[in-house]
Amino acid sequence: MEQSITVLVVFLILATLLSASVFDWKYREIPDWHWAIMFVVGIILSIAKVIDSGLGPVGLLMPICVALIAFDCLYDREPPIMMDMTIYIAIAILAIVPFVMIGGDVGRTFISIPITYAAMNVLYYTGLVRGGADAKSIIAIASVFPTYPEILGMPIIDVPSGIESQVFTPAFAVLTMALVLSLLYGVFNFIRNLIAGNTVMPQMIIGTMMPIEKAKVSKVWSMEDIVDGESAITTSAIEDDEIWKRLEDGGRTEIWVTAIIPFLIPITIAFIIMVTVGFPLFTL
Repeated sequence: MEQSITVLVVFLILATLLSASVFDWKYREIPDWHWAIMFVVGIILSIAKVIDSGLGPVGLLMPICVALIAFDCLYDREPPIMMDMTIYIAIAILAIVPFVMIGGDVGRTFISIPITYAAMNVLYYTGLVRGGADAKSIIAIASVFPTYPEILGMPIIDVPSGIESQVFTPAFAVLTMALVLSLLYGVFNFIRNLIAGNTVMPQMIIGTMMPIEKAKVSKVWSMEDIVDGESAITTSAIEDDEIWKRLEDGGRTEIWVTAIIPFLIPITIAFIIMVTVGFPLFTL
């Protein structure tokens, strides 16, 4: 019965990620109901784990922690900083107390969820992960799969029985493999820019040259701006609706741009790899 439930959960999460990928490809925006579905599954599985392990009242802090993480991810708000700090402190308490009092594999496995939540917040607010939906998807995956799912003889790569699998969690594996997959876009850019003779580094890895008229209707960000009347090339995306007018007024007709990559697609592919093949790092 447990195997059947795991199979059902894997296919439900995969279907949700596939739907999110379609939205990301077409609109570069993903409705939050995708993550709501995943978080609800994560909360239910967390409650089931508490009951199955006979953890008692302290164990209930775990699904409450996951629920509060879901609330923070899904509730679109602009509150005073005090509200945010209250939520962060509550999540920290709800994470640390069961980790300390329960301990063992259960405690170490559970703590990976709030740790993933904290890590993705840091990556998002420092700009290393640009899309809020990308961060939410990894946190949601962590809530559903704090441990690697083992179904139908998969994953092919054996999951270590020690602490390695609790450090290099499924969410970590998915994020890492998605980042590696997205690097292939950089290789593609390098080759096409080399052929076209656009050999400015590192822009030729990050993006490509494109006419402004095409760029304005494409899913791209400019890597150029007009500063003191002169064109200035950067290595980061410029998210400004007025950028195209400034460039045109500055006499630019062709500029360096970087694509708004639908990162949910490599995340979904990485999820499939994680479930079927496993995490290649475990072969080392």
